[in-house]
Amino acid sequence: MLIFKKNHSFKNAKAKGQKMLETSIKTICILFVPTPFSAAALLVWFFVFYKNHLYFNDGMEVIVTAAWIPVFGIMYSLLMAIVISTVWGEYKEIRKAVKDYNFETFMNLRDEEMSPLVHSLVLTFSSALLLSFMILKYPNFHCGAILVASTAYLLALIFFVIIEIDNPCSGFWFIKSIPEEWLTINPKIWRAKRSEEGKKRFNDILKESKKN
Repeated sequence: MLIFKKNHSFKNAKAKGQKMLETSIKTICILFVPTPFSAAALLVWFFVFYKNHLYFNDGMEVIVTAAWIPVFGIMYSLLMAIVISTVWGEYKEIRKAVKDYNFETFMNLRDEEMSPLVHSLVLTFSSALLLSFMILKYPNFHCGAILVASTAYLLALIFFVIIEIDNPCSGFWFIKSIPEEWLTINPKIWRAKRSEEGKKRFNDILKESKKN
């Protein structure tokens, strides 16, 4: 009776150790990236809201915590699920193109990035959520600082992770197996030349069809 099957690994212990160390360092770097944003949000909350006693009254606070934050949180979660699924799908396509040595697919997806409109939408939802936590009345400084700083940190972390996945040719989480010569070619110029060739073939076929 077979209960457990061990995974077949093609890496030796040294290679596994190097991979784990590399992943750990990259993860730590990514986790530190949102820290300045979190600190900036904490300073804004302290000097603008906490010091000036700007917060909702008890009645409005109930509405915010019971309706405003949950609704925006759900909408933000749905939006992030779609965005992360999209950029992760493109990331996997690029990895597959590199493994298959499919240069054309790689060039088509290399500079495919999220639209600035999506960035604006994400920024709007993130700002609304963060502002909701900033304008609540906390019993003391420590409670407010923990919630505001952690919320800002998590929102920024999600954003930076999406940026990393969206550009797999650079950053911390780049695809190492991409041939170096592929990275030296401008994808826009390459596609422009390919379009010219395709247009020329189309015109030749069109001329031949008119003759017949």
